[in-house]
Amino acid sequence: MEKSLPIPVLCRLSSLYDYLTNLHKKGVSRISSNELGMVLGQTSHTIRKDISFLGAAGTAGTKYSIDDLLALLTDRLGFNQVKKCCIVGLGRIGSALMEHFSVYDQQEFRLVAGFESNINRLETLHSPIALYPAYRIEEIIRQMRIELAMIAVPPQNAQEVADRCCGGGVTGILNFTPTVVKVDNEAVFIRSIDISGELRVLSALLHTSTTIIQQPFEKE
Repeated sequence: MEKSLPIPVLCRLSSLYDYLTNLHKKGVSRISSNELGMVLGQTSHTIRKDISFLGAAGTAGTKYSIDDLLALLTDRLGFNQVKKCCIVGLGRIGSALMEHFSVYDQQEFRLVAGFESNINRLETLHSPIALYPAYRIEEIIRQMRIELAMIAVPPQNAQEVADRCCGGGVTGILNFTPTVVKVDNEAVFIRSIDISGELRVLSALLHTSTTIIQQPFEKE
């Protein structure tokens, strides 16, 4: 694509891709922007506008071909190019991620390595993927040409691990720690998933919505 898409658009298109993939598996062939909007929590106009970024026009009241949309998303967003990934930190979160990739078929991603600093833990883990001590991060990432890294280490180690992953040649990092990590290389993209932070947002939403509902209207 000629220019980068805004992050919110990419997030919505990724959700759209997942939903369309599930519909395709169920044998559904066509769907409207209104139906997509209701499921994805967006307006039909937003759905059509997002799809138009990919070069496909949509009209209110008409239905999209799911096969055509999936082909378009796959091509324009590079989902047809399998990317190698690794997990750094094989505690509870890292192990759960590893289990997820072994159970669910992720066609556009291939988990090829796991790293752990605790040698005792490393010796007790059993996995279909290759596991390595954390001091070999840069070496193995470079050797296996890994593009994406998932970081699930203690917060105080997150920045160091991110730097080492970048040193090996990783260009995308998914950070599962509450620590904000930064890298000097503009070619490296970072996405963070702060579970506590997301729960805090939900808690605040519940509190503010309840407060608004319960607040009495002022009489004029």
